[in-house]
Amino acid sequence: MSAILTVSQLNRYIAFKLKEDGNLHGKLIRGEISNFTNHAKSGHFYFTLKDGESSVKAIMFNNMASRLPFMPKNGMRVIVSADVRVYERDGLYQLYVTDMQPDGVGALYLALEQLKERLSQEGIFDESRKKPLPSLPKKIGIVTSADAAALQDMLNILSRRYPIAEVIVFPAAVQGADAPESICSAIHHADKRGMDLLICGRGGGSFEDLSAFNTEAVARCLHGCSTPVISAVGHETDFTVADMAADLRAPTPSAAAELAVPDITLLYGRLNALEKALTNGFLNRLEEKYRILENTARRLESLNPRERAVRLREKFSQSKKRLEAAYNLKLRICGGQLAEKAAVLDGLSPLKTLSRGYSLVYKGERLVNSAEDLSEGDKVDIRLSDGTVSAVIS
Repeated sequence: MSAILTVSQLNRYIAFKLKEDGNLHGKLIRGEISNFTNHAKSGHFYFTLKDGESSVKAIMFNNMASRLPFMPKNGMRVIVSADVRVYERDGLYQLYVTDMQPDGVGALYLALEQLKERLSQEGIFDESRKKPLPSLPKKIGIVTSADAAALQDMLNILSRRYPIAEVIVFPAAVQGADAPESICSAIHHADKRGMDLLICGRGGGSFEDLSAFNTEAVARCLHGCSTPVISAVGHETDFTVADMAADLRAPTPSAAAELAVPDITLLYGRLNALEKALTNGFLNRLEEKYRILENTARRLESLNPRERAVRLREKFSQSKKRLEAAYNLKLRICGGQLAEKAAVLDGLSPLKTLSRGYSLVYKGERLVNSAEDLSEGDKVDIRLSDGTVSAVIS
């Protein structure tokens, strides 16, 4: 090596030395991530790994980064597997990371928590987006393994509680690498068949056994399904992403079957009670209408023209009798009064005086009251009680 080096030669020499040092290959290094950047175009991860006293630059190329089940974040404590090399252009040594694990938290668990957070931010778990379940489903689809014991439990419960529903099984792999795609395919197929309700799930198992129901693909498939879905995965203590994305979570497959349909015996009881209430209501209503009809008939009968004519005739007859009685009474009273007046007039009548021997002398039409009213030769009429005679005054 010459006495005078260029910068490039120096950096290349140091890079060569580091590359030759086996102690700097595949080293496990613990630290905290800061200044993290996920390059949009290349997909490479750039970050700084630090502890309480020092820091070092690090890069994880896309072919390695794409295999991580979680997304690194600032402040996350990790253990990386890396080679220590020199970036010759800047003369800086840095870590070339080939693998990364969360420090103290499993990678699968961390990936699951990040998936939940991301889907939640998108609104996939929002209660407002969940569809209501039908109260009386006619067609029920079940997405699960055809060989699962949980399937037989669900079929037995559905046939016992609600035998009038049509149940169709859409088989799917519920475990293994191909399970998410198989579950999504079965859900799509069931959704196109016009089901009223879907039950999607499987029996219990380990965290790894249930991993298909913790995938983004199954969560989005459940969320996009137009048919209401009940998620029934594992035991009561198991809680998966599928449970959060479905319209309703059941603690077990058996519980899902009970939540899906009503008990038909209770429906029959309610139906009988409603029938009895309807019958009683109808009879009460009929009796009420009959009373109204009777009252109306009586009122109509009271307004019947024939009946009114009879009453008017009776009233006329009674009025006629009262009028005749009053007329006769008045006639008798007036007759008595007339007799009294006639007697008085008779007592005052000149004729009465004539009957006692007196007479009346008329000169023409005028009654002669004095002899001075007469002259010799006057013609007079003398009225007697039994007639009239004429005379000449001499």
